[in-house]
Amino acid sequence: MVHALTTTGPPTHTHCPYCALQCAMSVTPSAGDGPATITPEQFPTNRGGLCRKGWTSAGLLDHPDRLTTPLIRVDGHLRPTDWDTALTRVSDGIRRAQASGGPDAVAVFGGGGLTNEKAYTLGKFTRLALGSRLVDYNGRWCMSSAAAGANRSFGLDRGLPFPVTDLDDARAVLLIGANPADTMPPFVQHLDTAAAAGGMVVADPRLSATAHRAVDGGGIHLRLRPGTDAALALGLLHVAVVG
Repeated sequence: MVHALTTTGPPTHTHCPYCALQCAMSVTPSAGDGPATITPEQFPTNRGGLCRKGWTSAGLLDHPDRLTTPLIRVDGHLRPTDWDTALTRVSDGIRRAQASGGPDAVAVFGGGGLTNEKAYTLGKFTRLALGSRLVDYNGRWCMSSAAAGANRSFGLDRGLPFPVTDLDDARAVLLIGANPADTMPPFVQHLDTAAAAGGMVVADPRLSATAHRAVDGGGIHLRLRPGTDAALALGLLHVAVVG
């Protein structure tokens, strides 16, 4: 869905912020009042593809509910203000909090959509500018258990322990409870080799789009009963350790 509009100005080369795949794309401003044009770009993870989240991301730029000015709370209500007033209120609040409670009286909360560079800058700001050791991000709410498991299994607390492009050479891939064909479509192309070799195995109670892809290629859909994934994991560990 590329908007067929006359555009002006050079495109901004960037990444989609909506998931960890960070698909590369460019955003070109519109010559009129219409939305910007989104164009996918070549990048190792997405290889010129985008999912519907990336294609429609420019819709936020001119959404009627989009915030266009800072807001401050006055008498219980949010009111528009200028940046100097808003930042002064923030800095004054930080100073008051740290004066009474020390540096750790202030914490910083980031987001999983930040690039590595932005996340690094946010961490440095928290630890050096604010002197606080308390910094976290929104993924803690949904990824804490996965991070703990990955840390014990692979020594890393998040993400894959290898580039997704390494999957291109794999002839057998097991996905447990994952449905990237719907949730992360550009990622699925990295499973083409395994699917073509009949080595794609999807463990999921549902016959998801990813499970369909596995079956169509001669792979396996393990239709687990809910709550039996631990039994599958223990069985695989037994095979790996005992043989």
